[in-house]
Amino acid sequence: MKLRPYPYKQIIATFFDCSADLLDDKLLLNTTLLAIRKSHMKLAKTLTANPLVYKIASDIMGGGVSINALITASHLTVHTSNLHRTVEFDCATCGEDSDPEAALETFKKMLKPKRVTIQYFDYREK
Repeated sequence: MKLRPYPYKQIIATFFDCSADLLDDKLLLNTTLLAIRKSHMKLAKTLTANPLVYKIASDIMGGGVSINALITASHLTVHTSNLHRTVEFDCATCGEDSDPEAALETFKKMLKPKRVTIQYFDYREK
């Protein structure tokens, strides 16, 4: 039995001890847009802002930025915690041409984490 009738790839990762400014919403937004281009993905046309950017300077997580980008075949989402110097990354795509690994590498290059944990799901017909 097939899990899905189409190719589906997803990467969920946590970046630890990041060197980048995790409150810099412009840097994170620009990195998201670059990651989408490098991953052969396209932003979906929506009635509201896409990507959606939410920044809070101080909260239980020490402030952070959330970026939610709807792409034509799923999503790319990033949440930062300034207090813990962590970033949660989630990129899911449908189709053979998209490359969530390239999105992950784009963020790793920008954030410069000391450690990364990764869960990778690949549901392509073999």
